[in-house]
Amino acid sequence: MRLWDFCFVSAALASLSGISAGIAMGITQDFTLAPAHAHLNLLGWVTMALIGLYYRGAVTAWRRLARVQVSLAALGFWVMPLSLGGYLWTGNDAYGQGLMIGAFAALAAMVLFAAVVVLDIRDRRRQGAARAAAGPSLRLGEPGRA
Repeated sequence: MRLWDFCFVSAALASLSGISAGIAMGITQDFTLAPAHAHLNLLGWVTMALIGLYYRGAVTAWRRLARVQVSLAALGFWVMPLSLGGYLWTGNDAYGQGLMIGAFAALAAMVLFAAVVVLDIRDRRRQGAARAAAGPSLRLGEPGRA
């Protein structure tokens, strides 16, 4: 599966889960899990969709780093909201470990995403400079080309 396809499928599942949780909270009028619902929508739906759009449009030479980044993002967006929900629902401090794991996975994913973006920009600038140093290229239809 292509990296951006995984991101889009993950985003869609997060959106379905977040919408379902929101409907359930509205029906029961119990908004205890609202913070978990918000984190699921923001980390899952929004973040994964935006990451997927980036990888769909960017030709990155940093595929391994990108795969690690997306794996950490997926781990973070499932573990953090579920652990937060478990803690809010039960008050059990044992969910704090999952919450920390999810939060640090999400943080690491965003640090790696920033690194991939910066490395991609650097690589594109180097490629542009190399093309400029090579001189103008003649293409079909340009003057001077037979």
